[in-house]
Amino acid sequence: MRRELSVAGVLVAHEWRVQRRDLVPQLILTVMPLVLMAFLLPTYQAAMAATGEPGTGAEQAVAGLSVMFSMFLVSHVGMVFFRDHGWNTWNRFRATPVPVGVLVLSKAVVPLGLLLAQFTVLISAGALFFGLRVKGSLAALALVVLLFAACLVALGVLGFAVCRTVVQMTSAANILAITMAGLGGALVPQSLLPAWAAPVAPATPSYWAVRGMREVVSTGAGVAEVAAELAALAAFAALFSTLAVVLLKPDQRKISWS
Repeated sequence: MRRELSVAGVLVAHEWRVQRRDLVPQLILTVMPLVLMAFLLPTYQAAMAATGEPGTGAEQAVAGLSVMFSMFLVSHVGMVFFRDHGWNTWNRFRATPVPVGVLVLSKAVVPLGLLLAQFTVLISAGALFFGLRVKGSLAALALVVLLFAACLVALGVLGFAVCRTVVQMTSAANILAITMAGLGGALVPQSLLPAWAAPVAPATPSYWAVRGMREVVSTGAGVAEVAAELAALAAFAALFSTLAVVLLKPDQRKISWS
């Protein structure tokens, strides 16, 4: 166990050195939702006033857009693995005695950290610039964010397992991000979803993430009050992880950008 932890630490440090050379995509996906929050906040305020929901509109703007833009990082998770195929370093890793599970988990740590950092920046900026007030438990909010981020990382690994080329993965991830954002209530309040979408929405992790964040922010919920949302997100993370384990073929050749 000690040896595996030591190897994992080396792999995580290596992945961070590679990742920090180009953090521009992550920066863009953090700045863009802030810009959209400024534009869409009046619209969300009007929508909440029309439906009689309490709040200033910042609850929907911050929760919804944070969830939406975090989902675009799913393709970045998959890119971590496709990059190794493009550089021919995946086979080198596979030639070492490092177990596949340790390799995959180690490479997923940095994307998970970037997702958590993105959420932290967006929620903090929402409080500073858009009047967001977190009425509930910060621990509950942190758990919702952590489990949703784990869902996205597991989904990114699953995308790598299923897709043969990086173009397939990025295309599928972007379409999935928009679809899940719409169904999950990230674009419009969940109370305004069309009749056909409302029954389907709970089948997406984004629905439970937006709902959990808004429960904490708007109604003052604690961990116990968002237990259902936490359980749903944990179930999605477990499902995506299980599918990734079953479908991942470590020795299958993937096509990166060549």
